[in-house]
Amino acid sequence: MSNYKVIIGLEIHAELKTKSKMFCSCPNQPDDLPNTNVCETCLAHPGTLPRPNKTAIAWTVKIAKALGCQISEESKFDRKNYFYPDLPKGYQISQYDQPIGYSGILNLDLTGTENHRPETTIGITRVHLEEDTAKLTHAEGGNSLVNFNRGGVPFVEIVSEPDVESGVEAKAYCQEIQLILRYLGVSDADMEKGQMRCEANISVQIPDSFEKKDGSLKPIGNYKLNNKVELKNINSFKAIEKGINYEIERQTALIEAGETWPQETRGWDENKGKTFSQRIKETSADYRYFPEPDIPPFNPLKIAGEFSLPELPQTRRQRFHSEYGFSYSDAYLLTAESKWGGFTEATMSDLVEWLHSLPETKQDTAEIVENKKQQLARLAGGWITSKLMGVLADKKMSISDLKVKPENFAELVALIYARRVNSTNAQKILLEMVDSDVDKDPTHIMEEKGYGQIDDEDKLNEVCDEIIKSYPKQVEEFKAGKEPIIKFLMGMVMKATEGGADPIKAEEVLRRKLESS
Repeated sequence: MSNYKVIIGLEIHAELKTKSKMFCSCPNQPDDLPNTNVCETCLAHPGTLPRPNKTAIAWTVKIAKALGCQISEESKFDRKNYFYPDLPKGYQISQYDQPIGYSGILNLDLTGTENHRPETTIGITRVHLEEDTAKLTHAEGGNSLVNFNRGGVPFVEIVSEPDVESGVEAKAYCQEIQLILRYLGVSDADMEKGQMRCEANISVQIPDSFEKKDGSLKPIGNYKLNNKVELKNINSFKAIEKGINYEIERQTALIEAGETWPQETRGWDENKGKTFSQRIKETSADYRYFPEPDIPPFNPLKIAGEFSLPELPQTRRQRFHSEYGFSYSDAYLLTAESKWGGFTEATMSDLVEWLHSLPETKQDTAEIVENKKQQLARLAGGWITSKLMGVLADKKMSISDLKVKPENFAELVALIYARRVNSTNAQKILLEMVDSDVDKDPTHIMEEKGYGQIDDEDKLNEVCDEIIKSYPKQVEEFKAGKEPIIKFLMGMVMKATEGGADPIKAEEVLRRKLESS
């Protein structure tokens, strides 16, 4: 593979969740009973005229801005002509040479990903708006059913420059686009539901035999470019990576065998783990684009009006790492969904406020305070990503179902940090908080259930005396130099206190008694 250069350009399509369709007032509800959200316009009855959806245009401007694109001063819609049963007009209203957005970038950070560029910039060629097609369901016997609920749904297309070099990069790029769409609140971008679809244009070339120019490859000298293959309608991130990797291997094998291949569209067969030919790929000339005569040109920024972008996932990840000290892996998990990012933000805000309220903190240097803040962040990050997310996954719940408020979760983390409750009992408290129909105070649960850590020395003395008395053989082995035995004896202390003993204090008491006995 190192003898060849992999060139990948990606096209991402995402349904916008506007209230109505792109060119008519039908509800934008593709999953309703089939063919109920339809009208004369989206069914292409003669004499009907399209009416552009202002919100869809404004949201496309937002997407383009979030991807660092320039916004066209004048944009227009075009007719893309082709016949297929899911396209009742016989053409699709799309955009060709004057898209809403163009010339953007998306930075990817793949640090820690083996055998891939750790950081790379993917150029965004264009962001344009069009209408979705109807949905075909292929039945047995060769029959196909058409559901026109989806026909005419606003559909944004994001086209990348041919800057992607592997399946891993393609997957990361698509995941980041999905996050951005969700952070903007313009699309749920659920690939399993077909709300976001990906197409990859892949070609394997000889290095130094071509150059990238104006978004396309130009051969150098007498080199004949190998044809690109379009991998169509991939519906999962896993399939994106696997499908692209398979196609790279297939084209590489053809080159080494001295064979060529046509410019074609291929599909991905998940069960067989391979691509398959669907049809010879069309070119833009085959679509016979021409300006949509029923919709005049428009200024996207005037339609969008003034707006501000939210903090985007990449910026939030970096800030979580630099401001709170989260590890990069935790920062990624905590920002992978906007609601989790907000929950984490509120939790850390309360924890930092609590930290600064402690009397002992007021005597600390700035360096010590910062170190404590990072310790809190690591603790909070671990409990959110491992414990809280784990509990919700086990219960098949999402963060939207969570009744626990960030301030009470922060209080639970503070109890653990202050060693007022150990990890075992903290998990019991967390379970009770999650299972409750109301937001419960963790301190009240701890006191009511007696989950607080036992650090009373008289009580620990009593428990340790009983353990030493009950396990004389192990005590003698420890005294003879078998240090690991302390773990067994400590386990018995924790069992006797039902996990309530402060392990650090308990081990101090136990060692002291073992040395003096």
